[in-house]
Amino acid sequence: MKLLSVLGLSAAAMIAASTIAMSAMDTDRAAYFKAGKHQVYVWCTGGTPDSSVSVDAANGAEAIKKAVGGKANCWGVWQGLNG
Repeated sequence: MKLLSVLGLSAAAMIAASTIAMSAMDTDRAAYFKAGKHQVYVWCTGGTPDSSVSVDAANGAEAIKKAVGGKANCWGVWQGLNG
């Protein structure tokens, strides 16, 4: 029972930490079109590992292109503008 309590507290702490980290990111639609440091999640197939990267770019579309960097089996998903 003690183990379940510890695991529950650990999970709650991880959720709280990720919520705080995400709140610093501007995910508003207008932010996609702004210049700055964009957060992009890059997911891949074929054994290439997925990653989340920050990219300096003029807008979200350019950030996705930079984050993927010509990897054939990877796609980028804009997550927000780091603020």
